[in-house]
Amino acid sequence: MEKFTHRIKGHPKGKIIRDSIHGDIFLSDLEFRVIDTPELQRLRRIKQLGMTQLVYPSANHTRFEHSLGSLELAGRLAERLGLSDEEKIKVRLAALLHDVGHGPLSHTSEELLARYLEEPHEKISREIVEKSNIAEVLNDEGIDPREIGEIVFGGSGYLGKIVCGDFDVDRMDYLVRDAHHTGVAYGIIDLDRILNTTEIRDGSLVISERGLRAVEALLVARFLMIPTVYLHHASRIADAMFLKATEKAIEEGLDYRMLYKMDDYDIQNLFRNSEGYVRDIGRRFDERRLFKKAYVRSWTELSEDLRSRLMLLREDVEKWKNIEKSIAGDCGLEYGYVLLDVPPLPEYKEVDAEIYINGKISRLADESALVGILMEAQKRQWNIGVYAPKENLKEVRKACENLGSYL
Repeated sequence: MEKFTHRIKGHPKGKIIRDSIHGDIFLSDLEFRVIDTPELQRLRRIKQLGMTQLVYPSANHTRFEHSLGSLELAGRLAERLGLSDEEKIKVRLAALLHDVGHGPLSHTSEELLARYLEEPHEKISREIVEKSNIAEVLNDEGIDPREIGEIVFGGSGYLGKIVCGDFDVDRMDYLVRDAHHTGVAYGIIDLDRILNTTEIRDGSLVISERGLRAVEALLVARFLMIPTVYLHHASRIADAMFLKATEKAIEEGLDYRMLYKMDDYDIQNLFRNSEGYVRDIGRRFDERRLFKKAYVRSWTELSEDLRSRLMLLREDVEKWKNIEKSIAGDCGLEYGYVLLDVPPLPEYKEVDAEIYINGKISRLADESALVGILMEAQKRQWNIGVYAPKENLKEVRKACENLGSYL
């Protein structure tokens, strides 16, 4: 353990990787061995923001870069908290490995993986850590892969909270990284202030009162990034097309269990070498001939009853498919050329983060007036959409005037 710490601090024999966000990232020999496993190297070929590069051309950064950035922030926070050498090793490794279970195009495929595997990517990451080449490397160094997997999944107390909690290094890194690579100015947050005001109290990871404004600024940054980047309409249309084409490929024989072993190039080649609908969607991506918005309605434009029925579709995939088939049939179109997009309401896990204020530990939501404002305002960022090829918009738009009748 002393050797590891010496190399992290003094770097006489360690490895250095230059990062566009954090500058030099110093790695131990163990971390470098983990990075060189096929499971970690696959993340070099998975875009962090999936289809968003069709909107923001420079958004070509990868899960690999983000994983290194998360490791760096986890290391800095571990140092700030005064964790033991053993804890530093574990939390840095867990931060490095937390996204190893992502499928191609990152969150674009996550909904499909959850639908078929009924598992979040964190659970898949945990299984990979415990049962792959990564496990062999960890075992060789006397580290139990199950302990690292537990932290990846948010367990082991404050160690898990650093990696996968209400206020973790994952979102700190992706916000600044996504803002940098898309070129937008909304994801700028005060990382130093947040890291330097994080404490451990009564076994919990908390933000001190001095960090309250920095935490609120992070919430505002994420609130602005959601409509600008994460839920940009063109990205949502591309995501919907990708999900439908991949779903069709699964129906035609693709083993869905292979998805989390594939990368962006694998799925693109699959589309190009398929037939029928899947091939057509692949060509549309290659030529950037995306579907267009035929029908869009915001939270306030929909009745409470219609909102409720639409949100229930997220739990009834077969009904969702049948609605798309019905609208397409009424418009004389093949299934797959009318896509209904019902996104979940944006989540703010940070509202449950704990803050130490006035001598006691409280929820952020109970101490920040801004939280309530953002929670209410987020509804105005939400809308449902129906997408179709440009040449079919008129008939699809007309059919959707009575959307409620399809539900």
